[in-house]
Amino acid sequence: MKVSSRAVALIVALSTFSANAYTIATPPPPQNIAVSAPSLVLGTRASSLSYHQELALLSTSTWLSDAAVVTAQTPTKGNVVTTPLQSTEASISITNLQFDGKVPTTESDEYVVITNRSKSPMNVAGYYLYVASNGTQGATFTFPANAVIAPSASVRVYTNEIHKETGGYSFNSKKAIWNNKGGLAVLKDASGRKLGEYKYKP
Repeated sequence: MKVSSRAVALIVALSTFSANAYTIATPPPPQNIAVSAPSLVLGTRASSLSYHQELALLSTSTWLSDAAVVTAQTPTKGNVVTTPLQSTEASISITNLQFDGKVPTTESDEYVVITNRSKSPMNVAGYYLYVASNGTQGATFTFPANAVIAPSASVRVYTNEIHKETGGYSFNSKKAIWNNKGGLAVLKDASGRKLGEYKYKP
């Protein structure tokens, strides 16, 4: 059969067009392409890709998996700064102060109430309570080693009395330490961090 030169030229042209179309539609192997997910998402042209390769990648969305985008946008453990939630109220605090004792002169029965507001036992060894009525640290009581306050429980620190049923703690002061005209009590932990204060007045 005789084929005209025009037919031959048309067949060659169609073959060339099909080959070029196949090259554009077929994405290149992933290992040969250096492209990051953000450059494609933002529409930035990567310098290592030809125009036809970028068209092929953009038109073949399934080749670039969603996982690659998610990985690029999800912070890794190394650059995440986490801030632990903290309570604004100390678990241990001063909840009452009986500043006007009934015992004449020495008022040895004055006491301060310290409460554990948490649901767990609190080791208060080294915690200290002091009089701060004059703006400086006055008479001071320090909890002994192994001192523990039970959950939702309170203890008393007397001026100069021992009451086992309320903890058995005392300043062991031979004179009154809480001014009957008003003053301030401060509670700190073993490291010196202030846990709270209690201001009182008649």
